[in-house]
Amino acid sequence: MKKVLSIILIMFVSNVQVKASEKWGEGELQLTRGVVNYFIKYLRGNTESRPLDFYVSTDGTYAMYWFCPTGGACQEGNYRTDIKKCNKASGKTCRKFAVRRTIKWQNGINPAKGKASKINSRWSDEEIFAKLTELGFYNNNFSKKDEKKEQSNEISSQIEKLNDLYKSGVLTKEEFEKAKKKILN
Repeated sequence: MKKVLSIILIMFVSNVQVKASEKWGEGELQLTRGVVNYFIKYLRGNTESRPLDFYVSTDGTYAMYWFCPTGGACQEGNYRTDIKKCNKASGKTCRKFAVRRTIKWQNGINPAKGKASKINSRWSDEEIFAKLTELGFYNNNFSKKDEKKEQSNEISSQIEKLNDLYKSGVLTKEEFEKAKKKILN
């Protein structure tokens, strides 16, 4: 009986951890200019409300947010409900990007906590765009990195084929070196 209860408890705890990991976004994210402008609007709030939760689609093209209506101390909303609303409105997968003025999305550059991840609402638009670029969320070169990686893989594959031809005796050492040099240039 104790074993069964232990197994159930372990399954429950591991299930809760998996669900919690769905909350925050992670991985590469390229925000559009429109989403960044929307984020700036969220950050600044107004005299009666303050930023609370900001959600973004995983492709960076859609966002929605919530304010704390009293301007005082509010608690975060239910992220599962908020993510469902964002998913439905956008037709895409959404994740939580920020809470208050701290960006929580983990992309390998953003520490997702502390001063390095905070945005000051008094900053100019240019300063906010620069911070998002620094944190890897705006104006980044993911497509160029992927392109270079593909080219590198193609070159490696071609050299491997040449090496196989050389080892099998089809190519001489000079022919192999000449063809390799041509591929690398």
